[in-house]
Amino acid sequence: MSVCPNCGTVVPSDAKFCPICGAAIPTYVEPTVPDLTLEAPAPAAAAAAAEEQSAPQAAPSWYESAPHSEQSYQQPPVVPVTPLKPSIGSILDFYRQAFEILKRKPIRLWGLSLLYALIASLISMLGAAVPLISLPIVMVLQLGFTGVLLDGFHGKDVRSEQLFQGFRKEEVLRNAGGMCWQGLWNLIWGFVPVMNVIKYYSYCLVPYILLTDKEISPTEALRKSMRMTDGYKGKMFGADILLMLGIWVVMLVLGLLMQIPYIGFLFGIVFFLVYLAICLFGTIFYGLVHTAIFEKIREVNND
Repeated sequence: MSVCPNCGTVVPSDAKFCPICGAAIPTYVEPTVPDLTLEAPAPAAAAAAAEEQSAPQAAPSWYESAPHSEQSYQQPPVVPVTPLKPSIGSILDFYRQAFEILKRKPIRLWGLSLLYALIASLISMLGAAVPLISLPIVMVLQLGFTGVLLDGFHGKDVRSEQLFQGFRKEEVLRNAGGMCWQGLWNLIWGFVPVMNVIKYYSYCLVPYILLTDKEISPTEALRKSMRMTDGYKGKMFGADILLMLGIWVVMLVLGLLMQIPYIGFLFGIVFFLVYLAICLFGTIFYGLVHTAIFEKIREVNND
């Protein structure tokens, strides 16, 4: 709204004349900003500007000069992971295999086991005065009995002459050397607690290796046994301990049941039969379990 300068009447802002007195209403004009022209700098100011341009530029700060990346930290070093050994199955699997093999030829395997024990005992007694001669003979005989277990495991026919297969002319020195080398290291470690058990299982596959690899030397057979049992010694030890523990528990329970009045004698008969079976077939079963473990280790390692 505007005001008439003549009579003071309030008139619309777009009116050019007052409707009361007819006086002209002045038009409002916005003030304009004067155009400021740049003046030439004074000589002193020009000299200061030129000096500033010619002065050396300051070095950038460490933060500005540092290279920037998406990741300012270094990646941790990659630690190589040792591959796990292939599984060879459960202990019960080995027991089951040994029992199945023993069930096929119980009399034949028992007879050869008894023959091996009698011959080994006889040689040990006769050669007690010269153990350096009798001991290698007994060890080579043990190698022959291991061959019987291997053939029985694979379903082959087993005969008494197989007990003497380690005495073949072209192999007897290698076989005797390998078995004695194993026995020597077992003797050395036998004085060290815990380690004697570990080393026993490290060297226990030497007879099997000598029989299955005719070109291997006695010392290499020992090293190969250590490589093959690496990672499996605990399983082999567990198989032996579980077997002995099971026998001990069965005999203990039967011994307690024998104390029952009137019917205790029946458990006494069972006790005797179980004890007889352990004496007759315990050694064979133990050997067949180790044979099953050896064959499984060969299979998983493609050896």
